[in-house]
Amino acid sequence: MPLIIGGCGDPKKDLEVFERVAEIGEGERFLLSSVTQDMDIERACAAAKEHGHAILSFTPMDLNQARQLNRRLYDFLPKEQIVMDTTTAALGYGLDYAFTIMERARLAALMGDQELQHPMSSGTTNAWAAREAWKKLDPKWGPRELRGPIWETVTALTLLLAGVDLFMMMHPAAVRTLKNTINRLAHVEPGDAKMIENWVSTKM
Repeated sequence: MPLIIGGCGDPKKDLEVFERVAEIGEGERFLLSSVTQDMDIERACAAAKEHGHAILSFTPMDLNQARQLNRRLYDFLPKEQIVMDTTTAALGYGLDYAFTIMERARLAALMGDQELQHPMSSGTTNAWAAREAWKKLDPKWGPRELRGPIWETVTALTLLLAGVDLFMMMHPAAVRTLKNTINRLAHVEPGDAKMIENWVSTKM
């Protein structure tokens, strides 16, 4: 199974971990998560390139910063070894903004913006940071055993529509729902245009 090696968020500590993990996992093509603007990018890329791994290019919700970081990475690493993450905000905590940024990134890439032509990742588990996903609330909110998976599922499905390729998720029910949805969307039978002719010509 592919492995994503996540750090703690400290750029100095993470870099040391990534270099050691990259060496130990020679040829396994790990995804090192993540490389940021304030990290020693040349060292991080050297570890990934030397040992055959990919890196996650992580930026806040700002396409200009995403482009800037990717440009810096190109000096040291082939494009096919870069996955992009523009930050996931969960349902009720900025999901609409996260969707907008990811959608803009995907559309720009499709229209020829080479600096954004990378697979996109979402830290969908951020949904669990929303207090509605786990906190004991008024009964009208429903059981929290369901709220958590629902919060993660809605976050994932929304960002799927924005063009995200890779989802980092936690709850099995949320993962199963996302997989089922992807399979259904990918295997839809061609429609019959004749079936909508009457609807299109209907006058109200």
